[in-house]
Amino acid sequence: MVELGISFGTIKSLLIFFAPIIVPRIINFYRSTRVALASRPASRALPPNASRALNVLFFATLFFFLLSLPVNPHAPSPNIFVLTRSRLNTPTDIVFNRLARHRLENALTDTDTLLRSKFTSLGARKVYLRFGPETLTGCQFCSLENINTYLLYYLPFHTLLPHLFHMVIVGLVTSAPFAGREAASWRNKFTMAGLALASLDTYIVSTYDPVQSASAAVRAGVSPPPSLYHQITLLRPLAFAIFDGICAFLIYVTATNRFFFTPPSQAEQVDQLVGSSLSALSGATAKLHAVNVARNAVVRDKVLKDRDDAYWRTVVADSAKVDGGDLSANVWEEEEVVRAMSQAMAGQGGVDLAKLGISAAEYVNGVTAGLDNDAELRES
Repeated sequence: MVELGISFGTIKSLLIFFAPIIVPRIINFYRSTRVALASRPASRALPPNASRALNVLFFATLFFFLLSLPVNPHAPSPNIFVLTRSRLNTPTDIVFNRLARHRLENALTDTDTLLRSKFTSLGARKVYLRFGPETLTGCQFCSLENINTYLLYYLPFHTLLPHLFHMVIVGLVTSAPFAGREAASWRNKFTMAGLALASLDTYIVSTYDPVQSASAAVRAGVSPPPSLYHQITLLRPLAFAIFDGICAFLIYVTATNRFFFTPPSQAEQVDQLVGSSLSALSGATAKLHAVNVARNAVVRDKVLKDRDDAYWRTVVADSAKVDGGDLSANVWEEEEVVRAMSQAMAGQGGVDLAKLGISAAEYVNGVTAGLDNDAELRES
């Protein structure tokens, strides 16, 4: 472990300095949390868009967790110092003789032989512990006189590329077209957290020293030195898995209105109002079209046109007689209408009343859909 060397007095001084800044923020956060919990709406089912984001995060979390296991096929090779129980200053021949006992037929592999040829100095061993065997043996332009050349070789593919892949996943699950408004509200925060994680990883790799950062036992040559490469290669995907798990939890509680509820913005409210208005306008247009179809059917048929004209003449005449108190007979009481209705009800004329009634009911229901609800709203 790294010895920080911070005294209790220093910690006390820092607390006295930062407490007036931190404590009010904690209190405000607590109060805002209580208000948010009290004013949150009723929970709802998970929206389909948020469900897609959670599915992606589930598979990403599972993938990164499997990569963090030492038994996975892509796990880094074991630290040969720990495997052979060797110290940092143990002679190279002794280290690899011990390593041969862990190989098949007690023989070193070609990779072991190449690594042995590079294990010529303490600087090479530091590079091995910091960047791994592949960087030590595979870099063609690197020099032990300038350790930063190994850092330039190691960072792009071993550190930056995994974080770039992880940020692509974060960007996908916080995209509004793919994951919905609730997940998109976390986009900036998740992005900043992902960049902070990448910066921390880069900082550790860039500043770690296998000797100065090691424990006193390692520096004294008593214990085997730990390998940063081996540890961070397994801890990095584990950090991604934990990060994605937290993201999935926050998206879930936000999308279901259980926590972190944010009311729709003014622009979103306008979009919802315009959408509902367009839907109502489309329904009204369909009903007007149906009425126009019925009117054209009446006008184009001579018999129906004559009856329609006669009906409206009767209505006008009845309206004129209402003031005098003499209500004329309804059009349904006319002899021709009564006779036609009697024949239809008796099944004469080849009319299937059952089928005709079903078709007429479906048509009328489609034309008059929503009229009852509109009337109730006007009455209330």
